[in-house]
Amino acid sequence: MGTLPIQFFGQNFHFIVSFLAALVFFAVFWLYFDAWTNKKQAKDLAKWSGFLLVALSFVVHATMIEDSALATHVLGTASAVIELTLKIAGYGAIIYGLVIDPLLPIPVSQSIEDELLEEKYKAVPLKKTSKAKAVVLAGPFKMIQILPPFGALAIAILYWRRATTGLERHLKPVGIAFGLLFASEFAGLAPLLRSSTNPNVAHLVASFGPLWITEHVFLLAGTIVLGRWVWRYLTERFLSQLFILFTASTLAIFLLTTLSFTYLLMRNIQSETLGNLDTASKVLNYALDAKKAETLANTQVIAQTPEIAEAVTAKDHNALVTLTSDFLITKKQSSLIITSKTGQVLLRAEDPDRWGDSLSSDTLVRRALIGESASSTTTKEDIIAPLLYIKSVVPLRNASKEIVGTVTVGLIADNAFVDGVKHATGLDSALYAANVRSATSFVLPDGVTRAVGVKETNKAVAETVLHQGKTYKGELSVLNRPFLGVYAPIKDADNLVIGMTFLGKPQSTMLRAAGRSIELTFVVAAVLLVVSIIPAYLMAKYLSKQLD
Repeated sequence: MGTLPIQFFGQNFHFIVSFLAALVFFAVFWLYFDAWTNKKQAKDLAKWSGFLLVALSFVVHATMIEDSALATHVLGTASAVIELTLKIAGYGAIIYGLVIDPLLPIPVSQSIEDELLEEKYKAVPLKKTSKAKAVVLAGPFKMIQILPPFGALAIAILYWRRATTGLERHLKPVGIAFGLLFASEFAGLAPLLRSSTNPNVAHLVASFGPLWITEHVFLLAGTIVLGRWVWRYLTERFLSQLFILFTASTLAIFLLTTLSFTYLLMRNIQSETLGNLDTASKVLNYALDAKKAETLANTQVIAQTPEIAEAVTAKDHNALVTLTSDFLITKKQSSLIITSKTGQVLLRAEDPDRWGDSLSSDTLVRRALIGESASSTTTKEDIIAPLLYIKSVVPLRNASKEIVGTVTVGLIADNAFVDGVKHATGLDSALYAANVRSATSFVLPDGVTRAVGVKETNKAVAETVLHQGKTYKGELSVLNRPFLGVYAPIKDADNLVIGMTFLGKPQSTMLRAAGRSIELTFVVAAVLLVVSIIPAYLMAKYLSKQLD
């Protein structure tokens, strides 16, 4: 069956990490909210509301799959707008809560240098806010997207300040966590550069590329650091501990269910895709057979022309040139060869000046000389790559039905042939002479040059198709891109494998095909998870009262 595309695992990794971040931020919200219920101070209100908004922004972020896998999201551009609005508002509320919360001063006399350092840190939030405001005024939505990284950085500095300048040493992990979150948010600006024409930049910022991986690794690291910090405080109260455990258990169940469903969905699509490719591969072989039949029919037309038989009997080369002058153009064939009954070439319509050599050793010509008509696929050497050549040979008889020679008509299966297959099926295809690509619908990055002359080095393909004469179905790499493909053998008149046909589909298209279902699954899971918080809290509260 093969493995699923890396984009599928990347998308699910994005979903899991984002939801874990949402859970941890929700846990920090609960910690501050619990403290606020006792004193109800404005600084705690700003902090818990900020962490709640950031948690909700990560919930929305989890439901958004990459644009490379889906043209439009369920909510269109609203998803990105909602996520950005929640995150900016959340970071802003946290910054405000930290700014209005006075530091717990270190109970020692400070030097002038220390006082200046403290004044410097106090000025940091104002400077960041001022720059952010300038950015907002400078541009539209794309410029606003750069605010979250600076918001995370400002929070990291403020928490670090409280842990170093003030007495709250326990807040160092929070500062570190937001520093990692800043790195994640900064790497998350990669989509702003995806329109770049520089191939190196495009590779760096591509979906599931290096910066995408960096973004999620830093987010996971920050989530782990912040989660370890908040867990120590939540375990101080039994109600909070129960509530977070119920919420985490519900999250784990929903994540497992969602991942299982999307995995089975992708497996089903993969199996269906391979089945369709197998059917299309048979259609491609039928197209080759149809070309054989067409070539054979055109050969018989020439062989049944009395004037041709008379000219062959007389070995009149000039007469044959005149009689067949328009044959290749009108019948759209690549080659026409007429021989005498000894196998001597009397005419090559594609090159009238080259005649007189012998084809008596050609297997199909020898069969025609004993009265057998045959059509086969053979290979023919060429400058860049060998060509697949469809050839039909029939005996040429005179009025007395005696064999006086042979007629051979050939057709090169070229790029136009595979282009027709792609036009009919929408699938990329290729023909191979042995293991060398002779014709293909694949083009190189310049958009013009065909990727012919390339050897198929996959050992499984060579063993299955070329050696065993069987069809190969599975995943493989074509022009450094993961494909699902089907290779089928091409056999000659002696039933020997002389080449292969290929039909394939990029694995990324599977994610596009399943994209809508996956995104809807993510959205439903997110909604259910948010709703499940209420019964989780009520159950935790009930059990806490019973145990008290």
